[in-house]
This record gives sequence, C-alpha cells and structure tokens, in this order.
Amino acid sequence: MRYINEQQLQSIGADWDQLASTITEALRCMIASDYVQPLKPYLRFKHPSNRIIAMPAYIGGPFDIAGMKWIASFPNNPALGLPRAHSVVVLNDADTGVPVAMINGPLLSIVRTAAVSAVMLRKWLTLPAQRHDRPLNVCLIGCGPIGQWHARMLRSVLGSRLGRLTAFDLSQERAQAIASLVGDAGHAAADWREAYRDADIVVTCTVSGSRYIDAAPAAGSLLLHVSLRDYAPAALGSVDTIIVDDWEEVCRENTDIELMHRHAGWSQANALTLAEAVLGDRLNSAPADGRMLFSPMGMAIFDIAVASSITKHATLHGIGIDLE
Repeated sequence: MRYINEQQLQSIGADWDQLASTITEALRCMIASDYVQPLKPYLRFKHPSNRIIAMPAYIGGPFDIAGMKWIASFPNNPALGLPRAHSVVVLNDADTGVPVAMINGPLLSIVRTAAVSAVMLRKWLTLPAQRHDRPLNVCLIGCGPIGQWHARMLRSVLGSRLGRLTAFDLSQERAQAIASLVGDAGHAAADWREAYRDADIVVTCTVSGSRYIDAAPAAGSLLLHVSLRDYAPAALGSVDTIIVDDWEEVCRENTDIELMHRHAGWSQANALTLAEAVLGDRLNSAPADGRMLFSPMGMAIFDIAVASSITKHATLHGIGIDLE
C-alpha cells in the first residue's frame, strides 16, 4: 500500500489544469451513472461544533477505484495550535477490495475543493454572457488554508483576466497573506463589505457560525459558496441560477441552500447539478446580469478521483513509501 503524507502532498503541489480535468472526468462518470456514493454520515460527540465525516465512494470510468475519505473538522483546534481539519483517504482495488493507497493530510481535501471551484469558474468564463475582455474583480472572504489555495487557483485560472482580488478575514494578517499571493492585484480589506462591493466573483471560505452577508451580490456575479453558511436569505433572493454538486447532500446541515429551501421555496427542481452545468448547455442562456450561486457540499467521488490521480503521480515519481 502506497502511503503519502502531508509533506509529500506539498511537494506534489497543484496542477490546476490536471486537477480540473480529473474533476471533469468524474462528472462524466456521474452523468453515466458509473459511480456509487452513499449519503455521508456526520459523527458528532462532546462539543457540537466538532464533526468527523465518512465519505465512501466508488467511481468507474478511467478511475475504477473505491475508497473513503475520513475527515475531522474541529473549529477550536487553531486555538490549540492545531489545524482545524485532518483527513485520511484510503483507496481500495475495485476488483479485490485490497487497500492500495493511504493519503494522510488535509491538503488533498483542500486542493480538491479548490479544483471543483476551478471547474465551475472555467465554465462560467466561457458562457456567452461572460465573453468580454475587461478584468474581473474577486472578493475572497475567509483566508485560512482553503482560502489560500483558492487564491492560488484564481490566479492561475484567471491569469491576465484577474483585475483585483480583495481579501477579508477576521485576521488582518491572514488577509494580507492572501493579498501577497497575487502580487499587485491583491488587497486586504478591513471589512467584508469592502471586499464584496462590485465583485464579479465572490468566494466564501469561512467557518462562520452565523450568516453575515446581508446585501445582494453585484449583477452578473458568480458566487463560489464553498463554506455554505454565509448568506442571509435577503442576500440570495436575487440569485437567478442555482448550481449544486448534489442536492440531497447540500440541502441539509443548516446550509444556506437548506435555509432557502425552507423559507424561500428553493427546491431540487430549481437547481442544476455541477455535472449538468459543466457538461450541458443549459447555462448558455444565462443573462449577462444574472447572479449565479454554486454551492458544493463536497462529493466523495471527487476526493477518490483526485486521490487516485495523486497516487499514480506519486508512484511514477517515487513519492511516498510502500507499506506491507
């Protein structure tokens, strides 16, 4: 069994083109129903904000691999000098069930999350309503590890189309670190409203326990709603297009999608899946001034697909160790 740790994941880094291709191939497996993914359970004990989530899946196509991500999120860990999230991914041979790899480190989950956002962002950039040459301004709220890797992804995917990236975090130091990642385009805001105002792309990567965004987003904007619990209902009332990775997964656990389902009548019939959005043409008719919300709960098949790709790369380049 190939064992890969966090430091080795760091050495592999993130090839956003390759990662986006991996996620897109996983979406094709979804369209073909060539996957199995049970609804993930949440294990809670002691402090109610803590959780450990089991994410098992099988994905076919070019992957043909099974596995599970076991991810712990303990929000108070940073106060103890520990990362908030820890995760382990185990991969099993799809024919024999033999464990073939273990990846120990939260970076896989972080990079997968940013790669899914990259796939949605790339699709949005190709829509007829978005075919213009002007720079695009980004608001990034939440500057922890997921926010940091989203900044790297945004810099890579947008390239010369990145106008200004304005970052906000309760820690000004973290916001400034994000700003420095994108050079002259980066700016650290003192208030989320400053970052949010007139942004073409809004990325929320917080661990907020309460909804604080109470203003409608700018016309024509894309909301990459990674952290799921940031928007008051009044702010989402103007959203024209709703995209989710999986409705059953995301419409629970007090997400903004669930809140809008209960209080504003949002339903699965109103939403597109990411697979439909990326591989279909239903977004091509989106209006230029329409507001688009992408709210991903996190799909196990994406973790397994990315873990499979990383394992192949690691094995080819002699990264990690073989356990017996």
